[in-house]
Order: sequence, then structure tokens, then C-alpha cells
Amino acid sequence: MSDSPTMIDNEPKGLRIALGVVCILLGLGALIWPQATLLIVAILFGLQLIAAGVVRVISAVTLKELPGWWRAVSGVLGVLTFIAGIICLFRPGTSLLVLAIVVGIGWIIDGISELVSAFAVSRPAMERFGLIAFGVLSIIAAIVVLTFPGESLVLLARTGGVILILFGIIGLVAALAGRRSQQVSANAGPGPTA
Repeated sequence: MSDSPTMIDNEPKGLRIALGVVCILLGLGALIWPQATLLIVAILFGLQLIAAGVVRVISAVTLKELPGWWRAVSGVLGVLTFIAGIICLFRPGTSLLVLAIVVGIGWIIDGISELVSAFAVSRPAMERFGLIAFGVLSIIAAIVVLTFPGESLVLLARTGGVILILFGIIGLVAALAGRRSQQVSANAGPGPTA
């Protein structure tokens, strides 16, 4: 047997503690300032679209081996993506509204799909009940998001904040427990060798 420490013993617990603290701080920020959190998300979304558009246009210009029609379509899509990113940067509220509408429509489609799936195939009663409940809940959530998109996004930001805080607390507990067991192992010294 080898007396070498395991990979887990060598894991930098300080980084995990730092990550836990960052998660808690970001979660608190999302709870305290949900509108600002959403604004930051919209700006990051806009920056991502701008970058994706630029990459698509550069690819359309530089990849000569692709068919001409493909390069033209890619270039046009790149320009449109770039413009969408600019709009998101200068009108972040609009981009969030569009995002809420897309999420709502997706949930309606998913809910209808679950309801169809519940009745289209022979299933056990509990599975069918679960699919029906999921489908109905998805459609209700979609109607709420589509009716109140702004308020829904604030609720989503706050829910995300709570989740981040929970991730942070769990991460801190795990890192501190790992650090404590590492210290106990170090204080015990090397065990007897055969």
C-alpha cells in the first residue's frame, strides 16, 4: 500500500471556500437587487450575441472552402446576431422581455407535449398523473410568465439568488468539513506501515 495522500487530500479547500462565499454574495445580490441582476444578465446576453455575430461574419469571410450560399447565409445571420446584441446592450429591458416570452412559449410547448404524452401511450396511473400534473403546471407557469413577464423575471432572479445562496452554504460546509478532516489526518501523522 502507498502512503501517498489521495487526490481529495490535495484538493485546494481554500478555492472551494472562496467559491462558496462568491455564490452567497451573488445570491444576496440577486435577492437584494433583482432588477440590477436582470440588467447585468441582459448586458451579458447582448455581449455574447455581439461576439457570436462577429465570429459568424469572420467565419463567413475566411472559410473559403465552404459553399458560397452557406457563407452568404452565415454572414447574414452573423450580421443579424450582431445587431440583436447591440439592441440588447442599448435596450436591455426589451431583451429580457423577449427572453421571458421565449421561456413562456417553451413552457407551453413542453406542457402540451407532456399532456399528449400522458394520453397517447398506455401508462401506469401514477406515471400518467405525474405527466398530467407536470403538463398543467408548465402551462400555468407559461401563462403567468406571458401575462406578467417583468414580474416573472424578478421572481426568477430572486429564486436564482436563493439557489446561489444554498449552493454557497453547501459548498462552504463541504469545504470546511474537508479541511477539518484533512487537519485531523495531518495531526494523526502517518499510520503504521506494513
